[in-house]
Amino acid sequence: MKPQQVIILSRDPIYSVFLEMTVREFGFKPKLTAVMDRVEQLSSVCATCAWFIDLDNSSLSVEDVSFKARQKAPDAKVVFLSSAFTQDLAVSCLKQRALALLVKPIVVHRLIQTLNLLRQEFELIEREDVIAQHAERDNPPSKAPPSSKPEPSSKTTPQISYEDHPYLRRVKLTCPVCWKVFETLRFKMWTVPVSDTDTDFCPICPDKVHPELYTVSACPSCYFAHYVGKYGQIKVSEEIRRAFVHSTLLDQRIQITANLNFLGERSLLHGIKSFELAAVGCQSLKLRGYVKLAGEFYLKCSWLCRRLGHSLNEQAAQEKALECFEKTYEPYLSEDGKFPALSRIRQKLDAWSELMSERGIVVTGFLAGELSRRLGLYKKAWRYFDEVMNLPFLHQYSSLMSHLHHTIRLFKETCEKQEKTPHEGGAS
Repeated sequence: MKPQQVIILSRDPIYSVFLEMTVREFGFKPKLTAVMDRVEQLSSVCATCAWFIDLDNSSLSVEDVSFKARQKAPDAKVVFLSSAFTQDLAVSCLKQRALALLVKPIVVHRLIQTLNLLRQEFELIEREDVIAQHAERDNPPSKAPPSSKPEPSSKTTPQISYEDHPYLRRVKLTCPVCWKVFETLRFKMWTVPVSDTDTDFCPICPDKVHPELYTVSACPSCYFAHYVGKYGQIKVSEEIRRAFVHSTLLDQRIQITANLNFLGERSLLHGIKSFELAAVGCQSLKLRGYVKLAGEFYLKCSWLCRRLGHSLNEQAAQEKALECFEKTYEPYLSEDGKFPALSRIRQKLDAWSELMSERGIVVTGFLAGELSRRLGLYKKAWRYFDEVMNLPFLHQYSSLMSHLHHTIRLFKETCEKQEKTPHEGGAS
């Protein structure tokens, strides 16, 4: 496979050389420049995987760079470097959908973590953990109302030190639903190398390495589960919160846990159940964009089922993910052979849905097709692939176009082996 281009803009000779050497070592093709015009020029000549932009000694803002990236290299992930880290800068990076903020002096494992993320699909990456100042970033505890009394947990984890553990670290979280404060484990993500992705964007890693295993944390009291980096952002109304901790819904989540303890070291089964809890939880709480989010949780659940060799459970998770992605994509389906106008899309969105980015539309439609293909629903798969191939903005995303063409080629080969056309076979 031809190395992907990474453009580095920096006026710092030391960091320019350091970044160039590290980027090349990780199998990418680095290009150095000190001016933004050259970044844009290089992006137009060759498909670009990422922009590394050093904000020091530069008049460029996060907003300026993000705008130029969307114009010249919409498929590229943007990484910012700065020695003047502030909370406002981090917030700006998140708003502009930056992949990461690397604070100088750069911590090597943060850079490695960022480079590992370059090969993964942006829409399925948790970015909050790499928009941070420190490697051991924890979420600040939320303040519970004075009257709240978090339920004691019957499950405890031995207080083992993980300071010297090769791939795990301990973090402290506060549940945003019942305000239980607890400690849990998560990966040191810089220790999880990703060499490629499968057709459904499942990261391909060395044997026994599973990036998703500790991605979702589960509260030991109310069993709310979500991405670790999003814990501090979850806000729910008091009415919904009370319903969530009600015995009926709580019993449903307890049943999903299969009596597993999610606070210690995990097996693949722990990971699978954590994603199931997260999918059920975001739907019960009606979090913003919960249908798409539940689809994402079920998709990642299917990845772990695949690694465990549980094909029936993988299929069940894929079916749930497909249902969510179909519902999410429905407002964007073509009408009279044309992509619908923005006003028409907004009319079809429900109160809990978010307007997707163009890349998000491509990825969601593609996943609906790819999951249909994997489930043997060939008519449905082709219909979604055809939808995505005709999106007016698909051409901007060269890596996604390449991925789509590769998957459709596999699809046609499968149909030929079964002596069917892509338009035949399977339920629609």
